[in-house]
Amino acid sequence: MSTKKYVLEVVEFITEKDGENGWLSQGGKYKHKGYMNKKFNTKKEAGEYYNKYNPHMRPLNSHNNYRSDWDPQTKLLYIVRKDQLINSSIDCFSHKESSE
Repeated sequence: MSTKKYVLEVVEFITEKDGENGWLSQGGKYKHKGYMNKKFNTKKEAGEYYNKYNPHMRPLNSHNNYRSDWDPQTKLLYIVRKDQLINSSIDCFSHKESSE
């Protein structure tokens, strides 16, 4: 069994207020998209991985909560979570990497 125990949750920030896809009808401003297909040994390692591929953004742990800001280009944000063995569905930042 692997000792890796953290993953990155991928969340979409909903910018529209009104309409069928707006945050009022969705019931919140954040929509869970899935978990990245990569495991990490520590929260710090997950943050460093995010930072490496997102130099245009503030570091993931800038607010000491292991959560990124939402990216204005992709509208995605990332949260470090304990791995609960939930199936991963989001590709890694680099397609050359895979989870063990």
